[in-house]
Amino acid sequence: MNPRDRLLKAFDFEEVYPTPYTIWYDHETLERLNAHYGGPSWREGIHDHIMRLTVDWEPEVSVGEGLYRDVFGTLWQQGDPKHIVEPALTKPSLDGFKMPKLAPHLLAAQPTADEKHTILPMLGFEEAHKRLVNERERVFTVVGYGRGIFQCAWMMRGYENYFVDLLDNPVFCHELMEQMTERHLELLDELLKLPCDGIIFSDDYGDQRGVIIGPPLWREFVKPYLKKLYERVHQAGKMTFQHTCGSVFDIIPDLIEIGLDVLQSLQPEAMPVYEIKKQYGRDLRLWGGLGTQQLLPQGTPEEIRAEIRRLRRELGKGGGYCFTSSKPIMKDVPVENAVAFIEETVQAME
Repeated sequence: MNPRDRLLKAFDFEEVYPTPYTIWYDHETLERLNAHYGGPSWREGIHDHIMRLTVDWEPEVSVGEGLYRDVFGTLWQQGDPKHIVEPALTKPSLDGFKMPKLAPHLLAAQPTADEKHTILPMLGFEEAHKRLVNERERVFTVVGYGRGIFQCAWMMRGYENYFVDLLDNPVFCHELMEQMTERHLELLDELLKLPCDGIIFSDDYGDQRGVIIGPPLWREFVKPYLKKLYERVHQAGKMTFQHTCGSVFDIIPDLIEIGLDVLQSLQPEAMPVYEIKKQYGRDLRLWGGLGTQQLLPQGTPEEIRAEIRRLRRELGKGGGYCFTSSKPIMKDVPVENAVAFIEETVQAME
């Protein structure tokens, strides 16, 4: 079986051995691994079972040194991390504001990936189409488009302002989410023309403690709109993927109810990943699970290898699982730990 065939079996809840996998890393980690192995040829042994592409739709207009405006009009200060200087909506009102159309930007953007953008390279629509056509028979393909409706909404008002609005101005929040969802549906209509197997939505609903705004507010202000996006993907015959950091354990039944097929990230520092498999492993496919906050940067190579074997054994039981780290291998991970992760993962396939 090639990686695509293996992944399709796993996602059809057939137990596949060895368990399918993906490996992702940032540019600095790539350079350190190239130095360790004496060149880039080590990458030839990695055969990811999912190819994830991110299609660009977010034009940024520079307005001064280190400052730019996003497509909605929010002013940002560049940096690591970047931060909002002035939100597009300074008041909880859409009066006089025209929600910009997003799909034309998707079709106009033409960036291409390079070695410096190993993590989710931003591609133009045509480049994404070309890559998908070339790879779709070999590997399972997933297309994303970056920020989701929840993140876009709070970015227009500012983080704290938006969370206050959820309680003090619920009518405005629903109006904002309705208009945002319409624009994202237009984006989806274009993305769904691509020859991919699934669409991955990226929206961080959780932090280390649980759902950021709490399950009741999430169910009122996010769930009904997210359901519309999932339905549009299923109407096109494709699978729904959801990336979310932090803990969303309390809303997993809701995500399943509205049509989520695959939950991605699975941060073990925030969520009980083995319990998720136990409770929901016949209704929801999982992708992730290896800790990048504690285990990869702070553990030993032996501990990393042992946890990889456990994840593939227990989460892979009965199918419905693709192994990977919850986030990319980043610069805080010692090279010997990165090597243990990669070699334990790849050697299981040999």
